[in-house]
Amino acid sequence: MIIRLLITVGIALSFAASSPQTARADAGEILGGAVVGGVIGYAIGRDQQRKQQARTRSTTTRTYRPGIPSTTQGAQTQTALNYFGYNAGRVDGQVGRGTRSAIERYQVSMGYPVNGYDFQPYQRDFLMQAYYWATSGGQTTTQLAGQPLLMEYRRQIQTGSALAAAPQAPAQAPATTIPVVVPQAQEPEPEANTTETASASLPSLFSGGTGGPSLANRCSGVMLQTSTNGGYTTLSNMTDADFALSEQFCLARSYAMARGEDLMADIQGLTPDQVSAQCDSYGEMLAPQVDALSISSKAEAETQVRKLALDSGLSPADLAATSKVCLSMGYRQDNMDTAVGSALMLVAMGEPAYGELIGHHLREGFGVQQRRDLAMQWYDASLSALDAGSQAVFLPSQTDRPQLLRAAMVQAQ
Repeated sequence: MIIRLLITVGIALSFAASSPQTARADAGEILGGAVVGGVIGYAIGRDQQRKQQARTRSTTTRTYRPGIPSTTQGAQTQTALNYFGYNAGRVDGQVGRGTRSAIERYQVSMGYPVNGYDFQPYQRDFLMQAYYWATSGGQTTTQLAGQPLLMEYRRQIQTGSALAAAPQAPAQAPATTIPVVVPQAQEPEPEANTTETASASLPSLFSGGTGGPSLANRCSGVMLQTSTNGGYTTLSNMTDADFALSEQFCLARSYAMARGEDLMADIQGLTPDQVSAQCDSYGEMLAPQVDALSISSKAEAETQVRKLALDSGLSPADLAATSKVCLSMGYRQDNMDTAVGSALMLVAMGEPAYGELIGHHLREGFGVQQRRDLAMQWYDASLSALDAGSQAVFLPSQTDRPQLLRAAMVQAQ
């Protein structure tokens, strides 16, 4: 089945009670509605295409020479290494001799243990954080390039002066950007709904959102400390529970960003700037729910977001696909309304493992008011879901990670 992306409509998500506007394919082959233009639907289609390819491969016998597998993470690593002048060669996602040599040159310059076959997560995370910072304004601000730019980023993180990281997308979109449909919930309501209208027009409860401290800078600092410590905190060597939770927060953030970027690679018809602009609008729609997180129980917050989802008329799969892309984009742009709102929507759509992110945000106060008591509700629910068999989305191969989180939570109280 050919999956066609919706690129003729911008933001079509309406949180009003009226019927949502959705585009329909002539042959009914478009999966999903139009939440964020061409962002949604493709993830479902991609999964179906993979299943179809798997079925095709199961009935076809072919002989291939063994080769190095190509991965999105490999391509991202090569892109960042090349950007900073370590010359990993062609960006093909295949981590071979040239890429490993580039990794070793990067490790030498950073003072890490040198082994191109042992590229520790904290080493790659810092490289990618620096790349995001540089491409989002750091290079323009410093007028540096290559390794000097990377070293300047490290210096700014060490001194706490990396304030140019990840600026927001420009308020005015390019002429080619898909027009944004203003949600009907922002329009004047009939007199019968004056109570709801008054509530919607109240000012934000908290500053929150994108005006708070930079999570990107915070995570870069955490990665530097992890490097100094010689690697990530484990259950056996944990001495600072607060730092262990911050480390896991930043690690989960990196995984969420990588997952979203993997999905974005398949979006056709939209530029990254257009996806970013539409995800900004998605975050604006969810901003009231993000603000209310600091004064609501977990159950109340989920109920409110689930109601918005039901009013939209869109499927949980479509909303989840959009949220995974916008979660990644929100973290990359340091837009906390988009990031936290997307994580909240994912929990409401039946993916409880993402509740860990909300717990981290409430514990540290990024994008929301700091509420460690409420954070425990989200942590507990996320870990309980994993115990009950829910799919792990952050470091699924690290089987003792739930135990580490629990131990850190108890000590940090």
